[in-house]
Amino acid sequence: MALTTVWKRRALLAGGALAVFGWVKGAPHLASLGRPDFVFEDIPDLPPFRRLRGTGSATSGAAIFAGLDVGKPENEAGTELKQMVRGDPCTAFFGRNQGDAVPIAMFSDFACPICRIMDDRLAELEESDAGTFYIVRHQLPILGAASETASRAVLAADLQGAYRDMHARLIRSPAVTDERYIAAIADDLGLDQDRLLADMRSDAIDRRLRMTAAIADVFGFFGTPAFAIGRTVFMGSVPTNTLRQLVTLEANKPCLSA
Repeated sequence: MALTTVWKRRALLAGGALAVFGWVKGAPHLASLGRPDFVFEDIPDLPPFRRLRGTGSATSGAAIFAGLDVGKPENEAGTELKQMVRGDPCTAFFGRNQGDAVPIAMFSDFACPICRIMDDRLAELEESDAGTFYIVRHQLPILGAASETASRAVLAADLQGAYRDMHARLIRSPAVTDERYIAAIADDLGLDQDRLLADMRSDAIDRRLRMTAAIADVFGFFGTPAFAIGRTVFMGSVPTNTLRQLVTLEANKPCLSA
């Protein structure tokens, strides 16, 4: 009996030592999960924007303007739009109607699997931190014809106030090249399908896609997903808590007050 008691005491002491060792080794990691150590670098000639270094995986594509063969010759149209982006990058990212919440611009491609992961993380953050930020979505179809068709569909749906509904339907079935399928979804959502198909081919949608491509080119977004959270830009995936911390850091909105 005495021997059993001795061994129990030794086991408790050993367990306590292991717990202390584990805490000493693990506490810095746990702390980093709660408050990440961010490293930023200023972006030359684009104040007040800065780049977050060391972010996660992204899906890369071909040349940004590939597949967008519309309107003016590529070099002339691209140069004009990039000058507009450099002249007012905050408006290019977030538009002119900013509210009190922190703006998040997300650049995505429907064929990008990492984009779907980040879309889920943003949805999780919207639920837990409602009202602290708002999302401006930019379609950057760099992965082929299906990506461009889906992008044009959501932008056309936006003209009828149904961007989120169309996006939710297409994000899980990205290999869409058949406009009849798009028309069927539009009809199911109660949209004017003839108008939507016409808008998909319109100059207005062409310009929105080219403007997004110009922003991506100016800021070096060669893949998706890419983000601007306030003045902080980065490419790739990050944990939900990192998104939350960046929103907190950008709460004073230096981009929009610059």
